[in-house]
Amino acid sequence: MRRVQIIAASELGMGIVSVLVAIVLLAIGVVAISASSAFMASLQTDASERARATAIAVTYMEEVKMRVPSTLASEDTVNVDVTGAVDANGPFLRILTVVPEPSAPAALRASVEVLYPSGLGRTGTVRMVTVIYSGN
Repeated sequence: MRRVQIIAASELGMGIVSVLVAIVLLAIGVVAISASSAFMASLQTDASERARATAIAVTYMEEVKMRVPSTLASEDTVNVDVTGAVDANGPFLRILTVVPEPSAPAALRASVEVLYPSGLGRTGTVRMVTVIYSGN
């Protein structure tokens, strides 16, 4: 004896609709994960470049502090490479600004700024500031 199953017209095609809904939800999840991955990669790049810029700023600030205070002067913006060496095509920009320190009459404020390429096409800045006794 053979059984016959009667299917209502409202149940026809329900499997295809369920599969389509599942595919759409899966696609939304994959897009969200890939966008998150791209953002995380840009954050890792940003942290790496910031660390390099900080090393460049610290090294240059130490060089500035070893100079004779009476010879200190602001410098033009210069491109540098990842080691801090002057390079016309270097990805980092280094700026030295020297001004009188308003809170101390015989002192100078030296500021080293390093601009670095950040994630997603932005530019970040690291700034180191010190006060140097000039003896004047």
